[in-house]
Amino acid sequence: MRIPEKPPKLQDILNQGDGKAARAVFEAFGNPEMQELIRHANETYLHWDKFRFRPMPKGVTAKTAWAAIQLGRRGSIVTLPLTYYHEQFHYWVTPKQQEWLSIIDKKAGGLLVTRNAIPDDNDRYLYNSLMEEAIASSMLEGAVTTREVAKEMLRTNRAPRDGAEQMIMNNYNAILEIRDLKEEKLTPELLCHLQDVLTTETLEDPKHSGRFRDSNDDVRVVDYLGEIIFTPPTADSIENRIKELCDFANTKHKTFIHPVIKAMAMHFIIGFIHPFCDGNGRTARAIFYWYMLKNGYWLFEYLPISRIINAAPSQYARAYLYAETDGGDLTYFHQYQLFVATRAINALHKYLNDQQQEMEKAQELVERYPDLNLRQRMMISHALRHPTHRYTVKEHEGEYRITYNTARADLYGMEELGLLVKSKKRTGKEQVFQAAPSISKQLVKLHDARRSKNRKNQREVQGSLFDPKLFD
Repeated sequence: MRIPEKPPKLQDILNQGDGKAARAVFEAFGNPEMQELIRHANETYLHWDKFRFRPMPKGVTAKTAWAAIQLGRRGSIVTLPLTYYHEQFHYWVTPKQQEWLSIIDKKAGGLLVTRNAIPDDNDRYLYNSLMEEAIASSMLEGAVTTREVAKEMLRTNRAPRDGAEQMIMNNYNAILEIRDLKEEKLTPELLCHLQDVLTTETLEDPKHSGRFRDSNDDVRVVDYLGEIIFTPPTADSIENRIKELCDFANTKHKTFIHPVIKAMAMHFIIGFIHPFCDGNGRTARAIFYWYMLKNGYWLFEYLPISRIINAAPSQYARAYLYAETDGGDLTYFHQYQLFVATRAINALHKYLNDQQQEMEKAQELVERYPDLNLRQRMMISHALRHPTHRYTVKEHEGEYRITYNTARADLYGMEELGLLVKSKKRTGKEQVFQAAPSISKQLVKLHDARRSKNRKNQREVQGSLFDPKLFD
């Protein structure tokens, strides 16, 4: 991956040409074309590496325009109590980011969102989402497997067969543990514990688990070609930097910092410090989740954000590099992270709306499907709302006070239609049934097939009425 070109320093631009450059910068503010360029650059938060190639207003150089943008942002920049190198990390909340933060506040937590938005089988839905996050986060770190195989391992709790599966299992265990740690304060010990969980039995040297790197550890970030793209701060600075990070996480600041901003900043800082020999990216994403859940953004339990990141991992890496090459400006990373988070939230809400509509349509079809008796309709209605519930012939017999043979015919009839599936026996020879994985789609399929059959029969009847042979 190509390292972005570092932006020119504002003071260096203003000092050029005995004050001529400074005058050119201030004159640029009055140019309508320049004002539109500034608006667009702030909306998208373009890095110098891209901005320098954009068309400039007549008579305005890229450096002059860049200086004008930097001057305009100065009054809005917030400095954080986190050390970059010889300066502090800082950020600016752009207008677009304010919109994204508002979406997260409204749709991902707080009083405006209730868990009723999640399907009734929210436990199954939750653990499926946690599996997706564990798998995608591992794939970002190079784990090679299929989602189907990985999910089968996690669902059945079988032992991992290789390093990739072990990494996924570790990620899953860490995410489950984060749910129990959200009331805890951030400490060096908690960070080391999470890294230990995330890297168990996956490192060449097991001694690298559960501890910060030291001066004997040569840690660099390289791209897929083996080229060094980032060298983290020295090992002797880790203790102070981690203390700063923990204080930042545990302190309620006099000047309000939005919790989502803090979570994203912590995500970045762990990646920047690179305190461990391995597992830094996974630990950083785990801490992001931890802080979001800690601050009441419970919907993030259901958001496999790493799956979206995994669709374009180079953008994730570039967001780090943009912030690192521009003097610790976290706004670049926040821009990317907020886009990813809101995309995940909107995708989840769309999925839930689609599921709700599908369920309502299926419910309507159940009421009108003539091949189901009243008992069967009531059971399918229940199964639509509770897809993990298990049914038995004996329970069905007792609930509706019918004979065993009638109850058996009800359940096996629904299985034959593809609405229920047999699952593992619970006790003895008793057969257990539950909703088919695609029960809603199967109802639509049955309805369409029956309607098609009725139309065919109708055409045959109409054809026979006008058959010329009838009049021979």
